[in-house]
Amino acid sequence: MMRRQQGFTLIEVMIAITVMALLSVICWRALDSVDDSDQRLRASDAETTASLRILQQLQRDIEMRADAELQRGAPLPADTPQRLLPPSMISARDPGGNVSLEITRSVGSDGARWQRVRWFQQGRTLRRASGAPGTGFPLPAPAAAGAVVVAGDLKRFDVQAWEPGNGWRTLPVPGDTLPAQGVRVTVEVEDGRGPRRYVRVLALQ
Repeated sequence: MMRRQQGFTLIEVMIAITVMALLSVICWRALDSVDDSDQRLRASDAETTASLRILQQLQRDIEMRADAELQRGAPLPADTPQRLLPPSMISARDPGGNVSLEITRSVGSDGARWQRVRWFQQGRTLRRASGAPGTGFPLPAPAAAGAVVVAGDLKRFDVQAWEPGNGWRTLPVPGDTLPAQGVRVTVEVEDGRGPRRYVRVLALQ
């Protein structure tokens, strides 16, 4: 006599399908979460890289400043030099409190040409304007109309100078001061993930 072959009941099959569906949803949610995290990390890394490039360019402008040429009698880039900063650096603030920094720097490897560059905040953008390079002073002023946007979603751009005995000073500083030993550059950007702050300290002596 043949034995009846036992199989799965309809209820068992439905339970198995339901379990597999739940496992598929859980796995999909986990993979989706990993993908979202990866995209956030990539965006954050790209933003950090861009901010570091901004600070590196500003650092290069400051390191290439033409203090020696200006100290040898060349006309200064402003009528009233600021004693706290070196002769090649001039700071100002607009009525809204945004700081601008103008630097007279050398151009090229031969050290025979110079130009004036200006960093400033305009709304929520950080811009860098440059004047035409020249071989003698006075040099053409930076053209604001041709300024390049170096950062968007800007919340704050600030430059402070370290004065011996007084610490970090907010620029510009009126009156007689000791020569600054360094500057602190702050760039703060903001997006959907919140504010991100980048700071670099540069020696001046």
